[in-house]
Amino acid sequence: MKTVLALVTSTLLMLSGCQSPTGTQIEESNTLKAYVADLSCDASFQCKVIGVGERAACGGPSNYVVFSTKNVDENEVERLADAETAQERILNERQTPDETCKQVLPIQSLCIKSKCESFTQ
Repeated sequence: MKTVLALVTSTLLMLSGCQSPTGTQIEESNTLKAYVADLSCDASFQCKVIGVGERAACGGPSNYVVFSTKNVDENEVERLADAETAQERILNERQTPDETCKQVLPIQSLCIKSKCESFTQ
């Protein structure tokens, strides 16, 4: 019980400095995007895709981010993506969900000309 209370308290403290929901979401997104900005690669196995965010109306990620494991830590990418998803989940709980479910197509990535490129499946 104390662990849950501590988790809720720390989450509220983190969110208390936020001025607006969109500003918070953009700030975290920019952190993830900045961290994975270097898409250089030597082979396609270095190119990865991670689902980020949460769609309120129908679940699943709200977008996908391509990154290269050549110069970034995959665990850190997952941590940043999880943090952004958690924030978006909290924002979704505060807002009325849209009636429609917007389709977000999964993507794949390949190393093309030494850069991770994405394409829809």
